[in-house]
Amino acid sequence: MRLSLSQREEWAELDVEDNGVGIPGEDLARLFSHFHRGRNAAGYASNGLGLAIVKAIAEAHGASASAESSAGRTRFVLRLPAA
Repeated sequence: MRLSLSQREEWAELDVEDNGVGIPGEDLARLFSHFHRGRNAAGYASNGLGLAIVKAIAEAHGASASAESSAGRTRFVLRLPAA
């Protein structure tokens, strides 16, 4: 796992990257939706609310949350106003 914090123009970016199982492409579009659970997450206890809550809190503060994934690599970025 890799964790980094950087500043890009007027934004602070918190970047979390791992080299786990990855997220199937068809799940990425709904990843931050309420009650969505990825196809490869069946073995993990979850109700599908965590990332939806993260995104709602981020947006309430003028920030954004995003994710990208490919085989064996997933990256989450929380982008916060630096001012």
